[in-house]
Amino acid sequence: MFDRILYCRYLTRSKKNNVKYIGVDFGKRKIGVAIGDDATGLAFPIGNIDGGVEAVLSLIEAAKSEGADAFVVGLPIPDVHHTEQQLDIVKQFVNDLEVVSKMPVYVVDEQFSSAEARRLQHEHSLDMPEDAIAAQILLQAYLNGDRALTVETAKRRED
Repeated sequence: MFDRILYCRYLTRSKKNNVKYIGVDFGKRKIGVAIGDDATGLAFPIGNIDGGVEAVLSLIEAAKSEGADAFVVGLPIPDVHHTEQQLDIVKQFVNDLEVVSKMPVYVVDEQFSSAEARRLQHEHSLDMPEDAIAAQILLQAYLNGDRALTVETAKRRED
């Protein structure tokens, strides 16, 4: 009986703490999408969706079909590769996604995610689109504990 009670508590706790995420590598033309969760601590690429005005609705639909609870979006922190304007565009996208979906949206630094995705594609002859692999890399970083960045704290990277 006691073992059964402990097991039920374990199931309740693990279910309660298991958040499922949609990882997002934002682009104006195409957006990479990945899925992952706290229970396994693993992220997997699932494909690309079209960018543009329908992107937020497409991501919400993906979240519903995957049973996701939150989003993780890569932020382009300004440096030699990213401009302040790019950061502002993605911040607006994050805001729109949060308002329309009514789901939490977390952010991670996307530095080198596309380069790493290209490297992985080449090294392992992967068929998955580069943007989806970049979304997987971003989400995996978040699942690994890279959770300090917020939209408010995002600013120019020190050279």
